[in-house]
Amino acid sequence: MINPEPTKTSSWVIALFLVVMAIFWAISAQQHSEQEYQGTDEKEFSQARALEHLRVISAEPHYVGSPAHTTVREYLQAELEKLGLEVETFEHLATARNRLVAANTKNLVARIKGSTDNKALALMSHYDSRSHASLGASDAGSGIVTILEGVRTFLANGKQPENDIVIVITDAEEQGLLGANAFVKYHPWAKDIGLVLNFEARGSGGPSFMLIETNGGNKNFIRSFDAAGIDIPVANSLMYGIYKKLPNDTDLTVFREQADIDGFLFAFIDDHFDYHTRQDSFERLDLESLNHQADYLMATLNHYAFADLGQLKSDEDWVYFNFPGLDMVAFPYAWVPPLVIIAALLLVLITGLGLKRKSLSATGILVGFVPLLAALLVAGGIGYFGWPMLLLVFPQYGDLPHGFTYNGHWLIAFFVSLACATTLLIYRLFTQKFSGRDLFFAPITLWLMINIVIALSLPGAGFLSIPLLLALACFGLMAFAPLTKSNRVILITLLTLPSLMLLAPLIPVFVVALGLKMAVIATLLTCLALVLLVPALGNYPGGYRLAGAMGLIALVCLVIAAMQSDYSTERNRPNSLNYIHDLDSGRAFMVSYDRTLDEFTRQFFDQGSNAEPWDPSIYPQQYLSKVRRAEPVEPFKLPAANVEVLKNERTGSTREISILITPQRPNSIIQLASEDDFRIERISVNGQAFTRGAENFSKDVGPGFFFKYVVSSPDETVQVEMTVAGDAELSLKLFETSFDLFEQVEAIQPRSELYMPAPFVITDAVILGQSIEFEKR
Repeated sequence: MINPEPTKTSSWVIALFLVVMAIFWAISAQQHSEQEYQGTDEKEFSQARALEHLRVISAEPHYVGSPAHTTVREYLQAELEKLGLEVETFEHLATARNRLVAANTKNLVARIKGSTDNKALALMSHYDSRSHASLGASDAGSGIVTILEGVRTFLANGKQPENDIVIVITDAEEQGLLGANAFVKYHPWAKDIGLVLNFEARGSGGPSFMLIETNGGNKNFIRSFDAAGIDIPVANSLMYGIYKKLPNDTDLTVFREQADIDGFLFAFIDDHFDYHTRQDSFERLDLESLNHQADYLMATLNHYAFADLGQLKSDEDWVYFNFPGLDMVAFPYAWVPPLVIIAALLLVLITGLGLKRKSLSATGILVGFVPLLAALLVAGGIGYFGWPMLLLVFPQYGDLPHGFTYNGHWLIAFFVSLACATTLLIYRLFTQKFSGRDLFFAPITLWLMINIVIALSLPGAGFLSIPLLLALACFGLMAFAPLTKSNRVILITLLTLPSLMLLAPLIPVFVVALGLKMAVIATLLTCLALVLLVPALGNYPGGYRLAGAMGLIALVCLVIAAMQSDYSTERNRPNSLNYIHDLDSGRAFMVSYDRTLDEFTRQFFDQGSNAEPWDPSIYPQQYLSKVRRAEPVEPFKLPAANVEVLKNERTGSTREISILITPQRPNSIIQLASEDDFRIERISVNGQAFTRGAENFSKDVGPGFFFKYVVSSPDETVQVEMTVAGDAELSLKLFETSFDLFEQVEAIQPRSELYMPAPFVITDAVILGQSIEFEKR
């Protein structure tokens, strides 16, 4: 039963204050100040100079093949040459390593000579924007200008590095990491590189995270990174462990996979709703994020330009995490299992002695699993069902393909506050009859089980043994320490604060990265963090009021989110529109992927027009590009590409095919689609074979698109050669895409500032489709 010993109200107030301030410190400590780098000293990094470059780079969409793409490349070349560097435009046909995508790429490369013949340091980012609508200020203009200004600063200080510094500004990253593929496969400098620093963005704000890409262990990378003296490092081995298990793709991945060149990726991911849209603009880039990238670059450039890059590889992995006031904390993976074993032994020892001394109750311990399971089920339900329910109330949330809405942070706050309220309420109901120390056994047991799973399958999350060990310390104090209840509340709160500071920043990160559909991760993490406070706040007499206050905060957050649920000039609504002409049938359509019409798309569609079911032989549907509206229109008089089948011969059990495509008008994308299943044994484009490592690229192809060529200049022809298994007749179709729809349509009311072209899909395009005729053999 509970101890009737009174506790001073001031103790509870102090404990609550400490909890709030610790969480605030943990989250705010990851944010860089926008006031940094404001000086004009030529020998220091200047935010203003970086922004001058960014304003030029992000003035227009600069996707591969666009006039602005050439303008940006020429501007960057000129700026690098102003620094006294000899700049090479490395042009080469590139093929993707894991899909059939190709383009003629134009990378910019330059080199600062070092004083030794050691391995070189590479600075890398990409200069192309994602699509015809994305301005590319954050992705990856921010990386480009960080490198430009960082290199200028380095040279202004008159330093000669020990290691060569190779600057690699890649092309066609957005089309399949093509520029990086071309550099790694064909440029002679690739073999000289020992470490890559890659700068990226997946949104327009938030802290910049450090991720390591290595084929081996991270031990020496963590040691050297910590020695570089980063002002605000944001990194942990949980993300590193998850990242290594997922099929992540950046330019840096190409270096690691194809040339065993390791590196650091620095990327910010917040405000994900701006990613790959026209809102990825100069004005919307958070200066805190730009400064964070600058902090990383200046520290790592000045460190690794003089470090022995040949000593970075290791077979050993370390657990690591950033912590306010301590920067980086690290220890070996090998420690994780022993720490879990020690925790298990301590739990058995404390529980056994507590039961023997009657400071713990067997009944209370067993009952403790009831509020824990109830709190987890309710918190999980809030996160799992909350987002689908919000979609029913606010269907416009479904318009954003990012999965993270403009009011997403308020929605996270709502989910987290509501999970806090329900967890506090459930535990308050039980702490009226049972002691906090008895109820605390269940949360510790759950944390022990989590750490056993971590030790077995995800040791990168081994720093989560710290909350477990601190919880055991609290458990022991509660069971045995001769402290007054007031002092115990303060001491246990202090012991719990490091755990809260570790967990609090993780709660929003997973939702921002994975989307609001994964709000369940945030609510469960919130519950897991909050149950660590059971010893301190479990017997708080104002527990109902505290739960009510959290519920009220949740309601306020939901109201604010609702007030920000509409679209505006600052929160654009995406919409899509394409013209598709099926040359085989002579039919043409205006199509849209949108669920609902708006004032822009209503110019082309009747309210009742729909494409159910859409004929995929006219144009295959893909993820996010389900045709929901289709309106027949008069065909435009546009010349289609000439298609010549140069070869169609059976050789044993295979067929050799060669197709020459000669566009008759400017195009941006050339695609091939199939209506049937078949297997490609070998394929090349313009004489260059697709490969997987040293092997030819082979693939089972189903109905839909299977090949894409990104056109970088208007006079390109495309020759595709394939070896196909079997002797069945093929049914292939060619699609040409150009982003000039509004040049073909007269008397159109352009999008207002309320709307933007939809991201992640082809839109505002003219698409011509024609079947490829094969003679019967």
